[in-house]
Amino acid sequence: MDLRRPLGAGALLLFASCAGADSGGRTTLTVLNWAAWTEQKLEDAYVHRFGASHPGVRVSMASAGNAAEYRDQILTSIAAGTPPDVFLLDNIDVPAFGRAGILLDLAPYAARVGLPLERFDQRVLAIFRRDGAVYAFPKGFTPMLIAYNRDLFDRAGVPYPRDEWTWEEFRSAARRLTRDTDGDGATDQWGFWLDRRAFMWIASLWALGGDVLCEDGARASGCLDGPSSVRAFGALTGLATRDSVTPRFYGLRRSLGDQLRNFSSGRVAMMPAGHFWLPNLRPHAESGRLRLGFAMIPRREGHPPATVLYASGYAVPRAVRHKRLSVELAAYMVDSLAQVTRAAGGLEIPALAGIAERVAAADTTGWEAAFSRAVPYGRMPWGARIAKWREVEAILPEIMDRIVLRGEDVEVVLREVARQVDRALAGDRAAGR
Repeated sequence: MDLRRPLGAGALLLFASCAGADSGGRTTLTVLNWAAWTEQKLEDAYVHRFGASHPGVRVSMASAGNAAEYRDQILTSIAAGTPPDVFLLDNIDVPAFGRAGILLDLAPYAARVGLPLERFDQRVLAIFRRDGAVYAFPKGFTPMLIAYNRDLFDRAGVPYPRDEWTWEEFRSAARRLTRDTDGDGATDQWGFWLDRRAFMWIASLWALGGDVLCEDGARASGCLDGPSSVRAFGALTGLATRDSVTPRFYGLRRSLGDQLRNFSSGRVAMMPAGHFWLPNLRPHAESGRLRLGFAMIPRREGHPPATVLYASGYAVPRAVRHKRLSVELAAYMVDSLAQVTRAAGGLEIPALAGIAERVAAADTTGWEAAFSRAVPYGRMPWGARIAKWREVEAILPEIMDRIVLRGEDVEVVLREVARQVDRALAGDRAAGR
């Protein structure tokens, strides 16, 4: 079986049912994640060494491939009594999985397996912590930043973004970077890529003083449609409707990955980006086709900087068969060797604070330093706080679609979407968040 290919639920159950002791008396531990082939290669590079310190133990890695199906596969395997021994937990699944009681609390084991919780960046650890329980050892994380093309800035005579730049400075740069470079009367270089997906614009919404939910996470009405959010969404959507610095239909409705292709080819000067896209961008930079820079999310004048922190970590199901070994493996997969290996691939910022500092100090591109400077301004994502965020997030693209593509009024759209979000959250409150 090619473990890098997507597994359906049936295949996963068959695979999991084969775990345990093989005919040679060895114990097989299964690890499930959603890694693509390049990321899985990084995992394979170190994980086999676990067996060297645990004679008679073999680790079998499987990738679900399709992240959209991954969550269902995990839940199905746990319900069937054949869970993986270790699996990758996304921050968006922490509330629901933790509330369901299906995860082992790793806090009592951390020091015993040589991984004191104090070694982690505490902002990232907090994403997986609930009432003292730790439901995953953090693997890595990223704040969202603005990626920019230095060559396009130079050609337009626009200064590179400074730390803590304001929205008006960003907007001015985006206007100057939107150009007709071949003189045919049509724009062929855009200043910015506006994306309809909430995970791409939530940091900008915060930096502009708005938010989707009120502080307690129980409702959107009064917050998503409040004055601060109306002003923030007016600024964001105005990049398309007023300033024309972002492609409208092309940017909002075309296929996933278009933002990377257009940015790498020089058609777009700036775009929101996480560390997870560095493996896609690095080959263009190393070949000299792209001089890449990163900057903070632009903030509203008089408003503190803000961004979001996205993270994942390795969790152990409560019903796992080999509890001690599974916890040791989860710890191994986030310890120094694993995090240095992933950092070399550019996937993320290591969750171990000491490793992250050493990686940033050794970097000569300036990229790691830019990400590091943003971390103190990072906030926990809503997905790590409320169990219904998937349902809420599915509603939110309607905001961009209706305002930018259909020309509807910002206040009207936000008021109506806020009511939709409230209805989605109502079931979560009834179940007890």
